[in-house]
Amino acid sequence: SDVSHELRTPLTVIRSVGEVGLRGDRDATDYRTIVGSMLEEVNRLTDLVDRLLTLSRSDIGSLKLKAETVELGELADGIVSDLKVLAEEKNQTLSVERVDSALCVADVVVLRQALINIVDNAIKYSPSAGQIRIRTFTVGGHSSLEVRDMGPGIPPDLQQRIFDRFYRYGPDASGNIGVGLGLAIAKSSIEANGGELVCESVVGEGSCFRVQLPRKSLPANPEGCR
Repeated sequence: SDVSHELRTPLTVIRSVGEVGLRGDRDATDYRTIVGSMLEEVNRLTDLVDRLLTLSRSDIGSLKLKAETVELGELADGIVSDLKVLAEEKNQTLSVERVDSALCVADVVVLRQALINIVDNAIKYSPSAGQIRIRTFTVGGHSSLEVRDMGPGIPPDLQQRIFDRFYRYGPDASGNIGVGLGLAIAKSSIEANGGELVCESVVGEGSCFRVQLPRKSLPANPEGCR
């Protein structure tokens, strides 16, 4: 299965690198390189297990949520601050447009991780010097956040499949192929918060991922207050 394959791959690399390290005498630099390679695979395996646990908890309904008021624009600003170094490595521009106060009630930790997955995906699939634009706004009873990228775009018949676990739609702009769990986790986490994640895309023009959550209205000022 896909799960067993993804778990075996880093374990195989760790074992192979370790076996190579035990063959013959090596200097300290070689051993540091070998240990570094093994630690990279350990980190990859840890990340994969964490993601699988998140999906598993969501499946059985044991993902514990702490509901609180969240303003999507503020959340987007924080995510851009955290991920801008990744965009800068590719000379990309990350921007946030806050149209109005997009309030919702959600678990900010779970929602934040979902949005990080979406923005990180946009960075990976957009070309060097590209733009990733985040926009927050309200429409009717929903608070929304959009992430628009300049990636290759996704054909209409695959715009639902990209949310399937372990599904990969080709390599990213750097030629790397991911595990295929980021968008699955994002969708599951957003739905656990009562929201929806949709994709709109045109091949050759990029994609837009839109998060919609039930809007929370600000309480009216008490009578006599200014």
